[in-house]
Amino acid sequence: MASPTVIHRDAARSNGPQHPGRWWFPGTVRAASTVILTLVIAVALMIPVGATVQVVVASQFDDRTPTQAIVMLDPGRVWGDPAAARVARIDHAATLYREGIAPLVIVTGPPRTHEATRAALQRRGVADPDIITFDSGADTVGPLSLVASVMRDLNWTSATIVTDPAHAARVQATAAEVGIDAHVSPTEHGSNVSLTSDYVGREVAALLRHHAFTRWTLPTVEQAPAAR
Repeated sequence: MASPTVIHRDAARSNGPQHPGRWWFPGTVRAASTVILTLVIAVALMIPVGATVQVVVASQFDDRTPTQAIVMLDPGRVWGDPAAARVARIDHAATLYREGIAPLVIVTGPPRTHEATRAALQRRGVADPDIITFDSGADTVGPLSLVASVMRDLNWTSATIVTDPAHAARVQATAAEVGIDAHVSPTEHGSNVSLTSDYVGREVAALLRHHAFTRWTLPTVEQAPAAR
């Protein structure tokens, strides 16, 4: 008959983990399904939270590193008053120019807006030869892709991009995809400076769409069509 000590040790061996060095995993299909479903839900909840943090954090940074050009994106599709947003972007672009951040200002957007924008920049101290206008849409992807192709032709790499605070994260992500070393400088006044729940929610949705779909269709600097 085995001694109590031996019986105790045998029981410990039979009840303890057989492979203590391996990862634990549920023993039934139902338990495994529950764990997997829980992980999927947790990840699905964390993705929009992470995007929200990215939008809010990016809106707080005003990068005034000297670059080769200031790019003023057209506010035609902003959340709010486009006219007020345009004035705020003109003011900010002119301020960056006067501070010597870059030697010229690139204006994007529909042609109908260029004359008024050019005149407003001149009144704020931007020399006319230092204003370049590009005919583009009022979205984010089109203008930045066009700017990237022009920068490629000129062997430029860096640009200061003027937009609204909540839009900064998506601009940074898009510019990086098309090959621009972007330094985003958000506006400081106007109707779109406040991070309202509606505006942040819109930008979070747009940023998620960018990461999930848009980024895979964007041309790189080498692939972008040459400017004409």
